[in-house]
Amino acid sequence: MPRRPVPSDPSVGQRIRARRELRNWSIRHAASRAGISHTSWSRIEHGTQRTDRYMIVDLAAALECSVVELTGQPYTPADRQLESARIGAERVWRAMMNHPLTEPARQDPTPVDALLQESTLVRDLYARCDYAGALHRLVSLVPGLHGQKDQRATLKVMVPVYGVAMGCLLNVGYPAQALLAVDHCEDAAQRLEEPVALAVAAANRARVLAYSGAYGPARSAAGRASDDLEHHLDAPAALDLLGFLHLARAHHSSGVRDAGTAESHLAEAARIAQRTGETTSWDMAWGPRNVALWQMAHQLDTGRPGEAVETAARVRVDGLPAVRQVYFYMDMARGHVDLGHDRDAVRWLLTAERTGQQHTRSSTSARETARALLRRGVGGSELRGLCERMGVAD
Repeated sequence: MPRRPVPSDPSVGQRIRARRELRNWSIRHAASRAGISHTSWSRIEHGTQRTDRYMIVDLAAALECSVVELTGQPYTPADRQLESARIGAERVWRAMMNHPLTEPARQDPTPVDALLQESTLVRDLYARCDYAGALHRLVSLVPGLHGQKDQRATLKVMVPVYGVAMGCLLNVGYPAQALLAVDHCEDAAQRLEEPVALAVAAANRARVLAYSGAYGPARSAAGRASDDLEHHLDAPAALDLLGFLHLARAHHSSGVRDAGTAESHLAEAARIAQRTGETTSWDMAWGPRNVALWQMAHQLDTGRPGEAVETAARVRVDGLPAVRQVYFYMDMARGHVDLGHDRDAVRWLLTAERTGQQHTRSSTSARETARALLRRGVGGSELRGLCERMGVAD
């Protein structure tokens, strides 16, 4: 039987089907490799069952491909800002390739004060989900960070700046390039020899690994960083980082289907957040609200949308950076889809777009949520308009 053509905007389910048919495997055979029922696999291919971020890893492993081959990232840009972000991602990657930390000092380096000012601007652009703007400025900031005579002062700037580069690249769908940013972040942290900076770099590496589906290595990296940090809790912001690492380890534990350990890490993160309160160290927006947002995501990912919506009702996200708010709004949308509250789901998706346009339009979660609503026959110009802006077709 001839294979069906893949549409110009395939869904995750359509990509899974195309990959399976490329191997000439039956649904039963592919499902057995993934450890799920053939009926679940069939529903996923037809878009009537949503895949969570953990299941997609199992499906990719079964089909012997990468996660991003099934999610389709990076997506073809649907607007000028995303096109600019895509161009910026390529240029930043080349800048990082051309400027290792071993580069010798320049005769006329950029003044450290100017680098600090520019790094503050880049971090602010990232916090506002303006990834195109941040990447554009990183193209010139990255060369300026290297070859400085005052190495220590510059290294302190590098760690958060390369964290921002990693976040921008990851959020627009470039995990391989994001890993290079992590390498630079780790190089800078190791030269600083500061425990908290090393923990930040480790958390960044774990994030990229988890994004790519490598939950086991991500958990190991975060675990080692936590163990090391336990010996330096008197350092500024060390407790904040330790709490954040517990959140990351909860996510990684869920990824390897260790639910009990995930719950333990979430509980420990909550205890630490009660001690620290709300903080802004290392651009984490750490505190009880952040813990609640991760708890909500965990409840969604473990099939408890009702509990997730109840958790969300107790959280005030105003005042949090847009990059944190947009995750919350997208999670609210998928929670309401799971509960059958379609109109509420549309409203939350639109709120996510208003808060972080580039983030929402680049997000697999948001795109698949919008696609699910289309398939349910949810009408209205608002959803259709959002799908057009995303470049999403039913």
